[in-house]
Amino acid sequence: MAKLFYWIAPVYTGLIIYFSISDSPAPSVNINNIDKLYHGGAYFIMALLWYFFFYSRFLTQQSRFKFTWKDMVTAWSRTIAIAAAVFSFLIGVIVEFAQEYIAVNRTMDFIDAVANTIGIILAITLIWLLSKRFNTYS
Repeated sequence: MAKLFYWIAPVYTGLIIYFSISDSPAPSVNINNIDKLYHGGAYFIMALLWYFFFYSRFLTQQSRFKFTWKDMVTAWSRTIAIAAAVFSFLIGVIVEFAQEYIAVNRTMDFIDAVANTIGIILAITLIWLLSKRFNTYS
């Protein structure tokens, strides 16, 4: 389990950075502000992946037992959730600045950063709610 998150979170983040800065646009859909939904969804997934990445790294350093994603959700960690949220947020801010100052056909957009942040908040909230649902110790 730990090896999966060891690779998937950084690779996913790298792909988000690459596609956010590259000239290749997202598939066009005739819906107003659909790109904001793309941003929110991408950062929702990113925050989830980094939460599990940080948690699995913590567990592999602390214990010798096997753990599953359900164990990580059930044993909610506010510290790890904050770390995942802050890390994802910082990636989003850096990408927005890169779009303004590095990318050729991209521009920085404050509303994109808001959509990223909403996605992150929803991901952390989902994990917290699932921990309340699955936690049988309280």
